[in-house]
Amino acid sequence: MSEYLQTTFDKFELRVRKEYYYTKDDLWVKKENGKVRVGVSDYLQKTSGDVAFVEVAKPGSTVERGKEFGTIESAKTTIALLSPISGRIEETNSELAGKPELINSDPYGEGWLIVITPTDPDEIALLLGAEDYYELMLKKLQGEHGKLESR
Repeated sequence: MSEYLQTTFDKFELRVRKEYYYTKDDLWVKKENGKVRVGVSDYLQKTSGDVAFVEVAKPGSTVERGKEFGTIESAKTTIALLSPISGRIEETNSELAGKPELINSDPYGEGWLIVITPTDPDEIALLLGAEDYYELMLKKLQGEHGKLESR
């Protein structure tokens, strides 16, 4: 059984990690022992191009749901990262300073961004489950590219 929901759309392969939660602006959230790990979805890393630079708030900073906590710069664009949940940043992925391409090569693993201790753990219920996010991404792709080719 696959750990991803996935389909191929034209030449674009869409992968959504099943046990994660998602924001409508393409960040993922994974629950871990009372904390949450946050990263960029496969969809966002593919549509934004090769990541050249990542900047996120420092550990100890507080973040508010829906407010900016950092940016990603790619060959195509600069993306504001909006926090999926309110809380305190406990950890940042220091590997990204020297290897921002980890976001492209492993968005659901080594390319993670930050770890947050939530102020209100119930906020996670406001995020999309994997299946809802997958359906939203399919609609985005259909709108951008026309006919879906599932494989």
